[in-house]
Amino acid sequence: MLSKATEWNILNSCPRIKLLKELGRDILIDPATEEKLLTASPQPLHDVILIMQDTGMRPQDVFRMRWGHLNWFKRVLFIPSGKTRNSRRYVPLSERVIKALQLRRASANGWVFPSSHSKSGHVSNVANQWRCTRKKIGLDAAVKLYCCRHTFATDALERTGNLAALMKALGHADAQTAMKYQHPGLEQIRIAVDERNREHAERPGFEESPHNSPHSPERVQ
Repeated sequence: MLSKATEWNILNSCPRIKLLKELGRDILIDPATEEKLLTASPQPLHDVILIMQDTGMRPQDVFRMRWGHLNWFKRVLFIPSGKTRNSRRYVPLSERVIKALQLRRASANGWVFPSSHSKSGHVSNVANQWRCTRKKIGLDAAVKLYCCRHTFATDALERTGNLAALMKALGHADAQTAMKYQHPGLEQIRIAVDERNREHAERPGFEESPHNSPHSPERVQ
């Protein structure tokens, strides 16, 4: 908008705005925290968290889910619109998301998360439920609902290595944006070290004892 204002001579020049560093992509919901959240969360927050963790959908996409956009046979959800031009997409649904949706009653107005208190006819905010649940289980205030989307993206990219598929699932057009979810493969390093230690332990004549340690009194000169 600022660039357009400069182009239209509304502004003499486009001011440079330094954006704050984005937080949240490095905060992931580990399995133990997820279990605590799901146990303590009331509806509809419970299902919103579960769906975001397993699909990477934005909160707004979850709130606007319609029964007519669900394909039970293919186990996918169609998202007709959203934040970006690539938001129009199909999202795969996990087994537990399917089970959670099957337990919900189909609403008369077609929304998966209907609300009689909202002008739109569907739930549009779970912020209060999130804050109360987060406080109840003792989570840091830095943990946001959006961390569920980041957790999905990080896990999906780490387990599949398929950046193109992840971009489609998230509705991203820019590969650089999706690449932010690619964290160093620390788990692979841990596995490599464990394998090395097992190989050393299996060598003939090798015994796990203090005498084999380079720091044992017999080895120190």
